[in-house]
Formats: sequence, C-alpha cells, structure tokens
Amino acid sequence: MLISSLAIIICLICVIGIHEIGHALAAKIFGVKIRSISLGFGKTLFKFKCSRDYSVDIKALPIGGCVHLFNTRVIPVTPDKEQFCFDNKPIWVRIIILLSGSIANVVLAFIALMFMFIIGFKQMPAVIDTVITGSRAELVGLKDGDRITKVAGKDAQYWRDVGMQFIMHVGQKNVPIVACSQLNICHSFSLDLDLWNRDSKNFSMYDAIGFKPRVGKQYVVFTPGSSFLKSIMQAYSSLLGLFAFFFVILKQIFLGAIPFAALLGPFKFFEAVIDSFMQGFATFLYFMGNFSLAMGVANLLPIPGLDGGSVIYALIEKVRGKPISIALEVLIYRLIFIAFAIFIVKLIVNDMHYYF
Repeated sequence: MLISSLAIIICLICVIGIHEIGHALAAKIFGVKIRSISLGFGKTLFKFKCSRDYSVDIKALPIGGCVHLFNTRVIPVTPDKEQFCFDNKPIWVRIIILLSGSIANVVLAFIALMFMFIIGFKQMPAVIDTVITGSRAELVGLKDGDRITKVAGKDAQYWRDVGMQFIMHVGQKNVPIVACSQLNICHSFSLDLDLWNRDSKNFSMYDAIGFKPRVGKQYVVFTPGSSFLKSIMQAYSSLLGLFAFFFVILKQIFLGAIPFAALLGPFKFFEAVIDSFMQGFATFLYFMGNFSLAMGVANLLPIPGLDGGSVIYALIEKVRGKPISIALEVLIYRLIFIAFAIFIVKLIVNDMHYYF
C-alpha cells in the first residue's frame, strides 16, 4: 500500500507539478504576480508558503492543477498592482504563459525518456502465443509462435510498438504486417483493424484480432543503456513518435474509431502507475514520460477550462479588440465543468466494467 501510494504521488507531483511550474515561471518572467499554485482540486489538504506573495496548495482530488494569477476579471485589484495582472499584459505574453505548462510537460517527457535510454530498459518481443480458432488472425494465416516485425511499414518488434501501431490504425482495413515463423521464414499479411466489439467488457485489440500475446518474465529482453549523446537522439525520436501517436489517438476518439467505453478511468490509470513502478525504474520513467506528454497535448485542446481554450479566448480578444464578457465566460466554464464531471463519471463506469 505504501509503495503504491508513493508511485502515484511521485507521478502526479512530477507531471502535474511541472506543468504548473511552467506556468508560474513564465508568469514570473513577464512580471505577472501569482496568488497561489494548486496541485489538484477540491479541499486543501496541505498548504506550503513559498514566499510572502503566494503558497502552494495540495488538494484532495489529484486530477489537475491551477496557477492563480492576479487578474482583474477574477478578483478586485488595487491600482498599484494592475500592472502585474495577467489580463493587462499583451496578448502574446498571455499566450506564452498559457503554453508554458505544456512546454514544461514536453521537457519532462524528454528528460524521462532520455534517462530511460541511458539506464537501459526491458521489452517484450512481439511473439504470438496462440491464435484463436476462427479469428481474423487465423484467416489471414498467422500461426502460434509467429513473431511480428512490422506494422504498416513501421518496425514493430516489441509489443509496446505493435500496440501503438495497431491503435494508430484502428478502423482501417488491409493494414499490412510482416510476421516471421519460428523457422524465421517471414510473410506479409493484411489485417482488418476495424472496431472491436463495443458491447464487450474486454476491449483488448489482440483478442479482437484473434491472438494471445506471449508475455511473461521469462520472455523479457533487456536493451542495454546508450551513451548520453545517443540517448538524446533516441529520446528526441521517441518523443516525435509519441507526439504523432497521441494526435492520432485524439483523432480516432473523435471519429469514433476508438469507442469511449475503451478509455481508462482514474482507477485503471492509478493501477497502470503502480504496475509501471513495480516493473522497474526504466518502465516507470517511460510511463511518466508518456503521461507528461499526453497531459501537455491534452491541455492544448481548444476547450474552455484548458490552456488551449484560454488561448482561443486571447485570440478572439485580439480579433474583436475586447475580451468576451465575464458573464459569458463564467457560463461557458460552468457548462464545461458539468460536462467534465459527466466525463469523469463515465470513465469511472468504464473502470467498473473491468472489476465487476
């Protein structure tokens, strides 16, 4: 229990904390005063006084954070402090402050991936354990013991890479893959990766395709660490790949190729954090890098309440010559808050399907 809690706390503080630190540093650079920094939402559990000007508050619900800046649209400000208010800064300054949180997440993701490549990491070769009788995998000719090497023209010799490529091509037909037999004879196949069964409680793509991956500690392959310079290049390449992966996932979700019921909720997320922590430091670094980058990308979505939504507000103000009314902004925020609450409830329901 202690280790599990430690894993969750480290991951959330690093990823959410670095996002808010990014906002706070940019605000400091451009002379915007900070009222407080919140990690999480809801009731305040701990409060740390960082300076005479602001504090850091640890909240009960670890599902985000916020940097509260001086803003005349939010609280009354004395005339001598108006020059330090966020809304009184040029629009380009505001946009930089808004984007700085996601930039910090990208930097953290890069550092986490770089250290993973430096220390070395474990991977699971993409070997098929059993092919399900009558499945699409059997129909195209895949057999027990086959080793997948390419998906859609991309090298994918480990289950981590295969899974990412499958998700990126969900909904497509005739996706080319290359698999080699136990005799090392390689063949090309075409798989249909159309939607898996939305009504099923098991949303494994591998089950939907028709095979069981060969997994287990005895099959793990260790990739030795690289030099510092090589690790930088590997982290950069991996970061670009993950960027593409997350943007494709967002597209797949919006287009309905990935059903909402397949998304993980907070309980499964915490389970994934703990599982990565228990698998070793390198695996935890990879997970944290993924989470940090995903958070950075998600915050850029043009949705009110997220940084991307605030950037849209700033651009609208630039075009109109004046900001939208406070009443309209509050109304939109409340509607988005209700939608977010419903979204979280639905994710929790998704999690319950895995346990009951």
